[in-house]
Amino acid sequence: MHRYFALLAAALFLLAACSPAGERTPTGGQAGPPARQEEAGEEPVYPPGVPVLMYHKIGDEPNNDAVISREKFLEQMAYLYQNRYHPISLEELYAYLTRGEKLPPRPVVITFDDGYRDTYEVALPVLKQYGFKSVLFIPGMQVGKRLSREELLEMKAAGMEIAAHGFYHRSLGVLSPREQEEEIRKSKEILDQTLGQDTRFFCYPNGSYNQETLRILRETGFVMAFTMEPGWAKPGDNLLALKRIWMGNRIDLTRLQQRLAREDYPRT
Repeated sequence: MHRYFALLAAALFLLAACSPAGERTPTGGQAGPPARQEEAGEEPVYPPGVPVLMYHKIGDEPNNDAVISREKFLEQMAYLYQNRYHPISLEELYAYLTRGEKLPPRPVVITFDDGYRDTYEVALPVLKQYGFKSVLFIPGMQVGKRLSREELLEMKAAGMEIAAHGFYHRSLGVLSPREQEEEIRKSKEILDQTLGQDTRFFCYPNGSYNQETLRILRETGFVMAFTMEPGWAKPGDNLLALKRIWMGNRIDLTRLQQRLAREDYPRT
């Protein structure tokens, strides 16, 4: 009997030794992203600013710089993951800008404008794979059209904030105050009612706004808004005129690295 248990223990030891060290299959049998090696001792930080990446459409339109190919988008998300960047939410960005709360190392914000189908069909699965937070700025008129209520709720549950991008996607800076107020109020109302949230973040359609726009946003309950002006979001900036970084077909990995490394990145 003792000999039997000794042989059994030896067999179990050999079996364990032959198994690949550290390999584990997630529950359900679906492999997740490769393990990311965090630097030892990484602590929350208070950076000089946060790069806010601005994507629009993902697809095969090589001559349209408002579009980025699927291959380039996947390459960029893999780069962020492999180099230990930490995509944060707009709520986290707001807390950093207004209350000085610390952020994870290498913070970045990933935003998508306009609510194209590919944000759901192409971007969302990749973001979920890496556990990345992100933001969708959607025109109110597209709620229930390009993207259904159920899809938007699924995106929220996966870590994608749904924020306002006007209602008809009209350039606000050329509209009358009454027209601007209608665009802004309706964009908030439809998101609040459809998604059961208090929508507080806004993005200017076509980057267009004026002083009346800022006044109406404040009165409507928006606390942070984004332009198309290049640069990082930094403490001391006007919270209703925050900068972002354009991302399109001409942004290769070298240009992405420049934009993540410093605010005065080359604009070409």
